Amino acid sequence: MIIRKLTSADFDAVNEIYMQLHEIHVENRPDVYRKIAKPTTNKAWGFEASLDDDNIIMLGAEIDSKVVGFSRVILRNLMNSVLTPRIFAQVDEIAVDIKYRRKGIGKALYQESVSRAKAHGATSVELKVWSFNREAIAFYQSLGMKIQNFTMEQTIN
Repeated sequence: MIIRKLTSADFDAVNEIYMQLHEIHVENRPDVYRKIAKPTTNKAWGFEASLDDDNIIMLGAEIDSKVVGFSRVILRNLMNSVLTPRIFAQVDEIAVDIKYRRKGIGKALYQESVSRAKAHGATSVELKVWSFNREAIAFYQSLGMKIQNFTMEQTIN
């Protein structure tokens, strides 16, 4: 397995994986995510813009010349009058093709993302995960992540 920076040529493979991820969200949170047709342009998902942004780390996991997983990590420079200034890495996505899960690919993507974020001065890694996604929660906890806070919601009619 090779972990490498994604390029615009990787869009189709990433798009397939992204659709798998999106379907999980549609299935579990149809009140938030809607079913969509598979995008056909590399502007979808902010893919092309992310490749060109120096504050975004876009990595792909490649096996036999095929991208089977990807991560997008945003470097955030937090500076305001009430919070301690810091640079942190916000994991926007880590996704692995369903056929390749449980083979260490997500872990390798996470570790390389953290390594690159640290090289950019990040001192911590943060992410959001839906409460329905118990598998992802267990995965992130196995990497040493801890719950930082809770986002609460209530449907109103």
